[in-house]
Amino acid sequence: MSHTLDEIDKTILNLLQDDASLPLKTVSERVHVSIATAQRRIQTLINTGVITKQVAIVDPDKVGYGLTAVVMIEMERSNTSMQHRFERLMHAQPQVMSCYEVSGDADFMLMVNAKNMRDYHQFTTGLLTYENNVRNFKSQFVMNFTKSGTKVFLD
Repeated sequence: MSHTLDEIDKTILNLLQDDASLPLKTVSERVHVSIATAQRRIQTLINTGVITKQVAIVDPDKVGYGLTAVVMIEMERSNTSMQHRFERLMHAQPQVMSCYEVSGDADFMLMVNAKNMRDYHQFTTGLLTYENNVRNFKSQFVMNFTKSGTKVFLD
């Protein structure tokens, strides 16, 4: 289902991406529409899949997950069923923040949060294996978050 965004939708989306807990009254005032219109617009954005989830973003370091790794995965066999199997496996892993199919030398890129190096090592030895169609993987560890976000700015 496709949805064409107008200026009101874009403004609502920008507001909610900054703070999804904004009261409807505040959203309606900032967008200059009635509360009913704001509510209807937001529901349409949810129903059409433009808004996929409303979440709280947690600082991993403050909850004991002080290690973040960018992991480049090279698959052993490139076929659709094996790729889908790997995607489902990564989707089920709570340590995997993001899993992207990418172009270039790697097939997938993961963002992984772990408590420490031992925790990360258990993740790699348990999942990034030949049995899961992984030929090779390379880990790069995040030293500092210069910018980390989820907002898609709409203008």
